[in-house]
Amino acid sequence: MSSEEAEVLIELSKCFFAERLEAYFLFKDGMAHDEITNFEGEAVAGLIEKVAQDSKHGTVVSHPSKMSHPACKYPRVYSTDFKKSQDGYLRSGNAETFFDLHINATQLKVYKFLSLKINDVYILEHLKNSNVALLAETFGLSRAFFENIVNMFTECIYSQSVDTDRFVKQVYFPIGFEQYHQLSLLTPAGLVFNMKAKIDWITSRSPQAYSGKKARKNNDYHELGYKTLSDLTVTKHGGDHPKNISGLNNKHQTYYLLSSKPPELTPRDIRLPRTDFFKESFNAWQAKEVLESLHRLFLTDYNNINIRDGRDYRIQQYVDLVIEKMWQVRLFLEEYSGELSSALPLEQKIWLYPEFAEQRQQEDEWLDKITRHIARGLINHYTRSKVIASPVTLADQELLAIEKVVASNKENLR
Repeated sequence: MSSEEAEVLIELSKCFFAERLEAYFLFKDGMAHDEITNFEGEAVAGLIEKVAQDSKHGTVVSHPSKMSHPACKYPRVYSTDFKKSQDGYLRSGNAETFFDLHINATQLKVYKFLSLKINDVYILEHLKNSNVALLAETFGLSRAFFENIVNMFTECIYSQSVDTDRFVKQVYFPIGFEQYHQLSLLTPAGLVFNMKAKIDWITSRSPQAYSGKKARKNNDYHELGYKTLSDLTVTKHGGDHPKNISGLNNKHQTYYLLSSKPPELTPRDIRLPRTDFFKESFNAWQAKEVLESLHRLFLTDYNNINIRDGRDYRIQQYVDLVIEKMWQVRLFLEEYSGELSSALPLEQKIWLYPEFAEQRQQEDEWLDKITRHIARGLINHYTRSKVIASPVTLADQELLAIEKVVASNKENLR
């Protein structure tokens, strides 16, 4: 940068005239050095008039057809008549969009000029609203001059065309019985590039993202953390010549495609009970080895202390399996966000559901019912399931032994 250019920038900065500063960067390459110090008057007027003359070769659009195919000349539509709705969709009407310009690559300065802002409003909008007084004040030119400029931009801003092109993909959209619309699919450039800008701000350009990533790189603690979006696909139009597509495409170069694949479901090896834990979450096949060992002991002809100890040991093994499954269900439900069954008996809800944890510690009535459930479950699994083909009829001695061993585990079941 030359000293003369630096002086101009300093003077413009002193005046806090940000709009004129942006215009200076746009036009400075077309100005002679002796004109830079006077960034107003005839030098600027000639450049603005040249841009206005070139504008007749382009059309302001919202859905550039060249994003479908670089050879597309039509349609040229600028549509902003979309209703806003709280439906959660990223679509036209629900998000701010940018305008675009369908024009030759050699005349992209037209787009850059229309994209300049005065009072945080695009020059495009000022031209549409004929705000000649504000334009004249900003550039130090006459109102009559900008009245002429407004007229010169009329064709560029309002010359829409709904003709389609053979390169634009078309679909049949049903609207009733044996009726349809034939639609031409176009890309909402302003929407996709605005989405890209927002994603870039969240993931890399915001102060929080910058400081968070820097802290992560240095392995430092960061109080606020930062957000990031994964599985983004980067796409672009125009290859090495994005300016051949549109003004927005030349400015942003690329945009993102969000992942639309179905969510990955985490497999679980437990089945949540709906009506009965001992029928749905814990079945006889899960205790097959224990039941078979018990069956062999029940078939033994003699009865001594060793047989009884072996029987009680196998019953305890069954209870241990129940307790293990109990904890699996409890831990799973602590992070479960789905709807829980209301058909489960109250004592099983108290036993398993996390919202009953305090009641579980303070009351005992539910625990007595659960121990009877476990004793009855062992008996049913042994006598009524297909795990044991020919179960023996249990004597009172065996039934009492089952109840005794189960009752000794009350606190472990709490």
